[in-house]
Amino acid sequence: MRVKGKKSVLFFTALCCIAFAAYFVLSRQAVDHTAPEISFLNEEIEVSVGVTEAELLSGVTARDSRDGDVTGSLVVEGISDLEPDHTAEVTYAAFDKAGNVAKAKRTLRYIDYESPRFTLSAPLVFRSGTSFNVLNYIGAVDAIDGALDDRIKATLVSRDSSITAEGMHLVEFRVTNSMDDTVYLTVPVEVYASNAYNAAVELSENLVYLEKGARFDPNSYLSALRVSGELIDLKNYGDRVSVTYSSDVSTGTPGTYSVAYTVKYGNYTGYTRLIVVVEE
Repeated sequence: MRVKGKKSVLFFTALCCIAFAAYFVLSRQAVDHTAPEISFLNEEIEVSVGVTEAELLSGVTARDSRDGDVTGSLVVEGISDLEPDHTAEVTYAAFDKAGNVAKAKRTLRYIDYESPRFTLSAPLVFRSGTSFNVLNYIGAVDAIDGALDDRIKATLVSRDSSITAEGMHLVEFRVTNSMDDTVYLTVPVEVYASNAYNAAVELSENLVYLEKGARFDPNSYLSALRVSGELIDLKNYGDRVSVTYSSDVSTGTPGTYSVAYTVKYGNYTGYTRLIVVVEE
């Protein structure tokens, strides 16, 4: 009886093992390990810099072998850095009910993208003996990020002991936006003798961007001459005011140029400098 009972136990144990193995195999087969498939109506799309997620998802679908249409799970996971041709890669993700994730990429092209541009709140012309920080006057704007002022870096190009020393100093400004697009601007920072001028020349703009071949009139940027609290309109100054300027601007060749203005009114003389960037 003992032998017979022992055989029964062994048989029962083997049967349980077989049943468990069969259950394990069937369970593994029942688990969904297949991710959905993402499809694009177009492999490349043209968008504005203000594109929304809904616009990026337009023409994108996702389908799962078990769950069917899972397009509603689609999300925009991210957009890559900008390429020189104003294109980037947008990455999409989709999910099924089992938690499987599918990812796919397509190219987007910004049709209205412009690289960041610098701005100047005042001319980079300073009186000797005064302290100044050029970064307080330079700004940058971008169609994607808006103001980029806090990202601007400056490097003194000319090998001078100090930027505050009397004379002309070349400074390179650079800024990078969130698309990893970096632009540079190298301009003169001028420090003049403390007794050279006793009036201030104001311009309508301190930094202008022009298209290649555009017409350029230096006089059109003169605004006013400030003399002892009096503001003299330089748009219609007549014979009372004498204006001379020197300019290296060549709108036929892309580059950075400047115009130096000297304005005289009686015993008063003012001086300033306009920065001109000619774009391709």
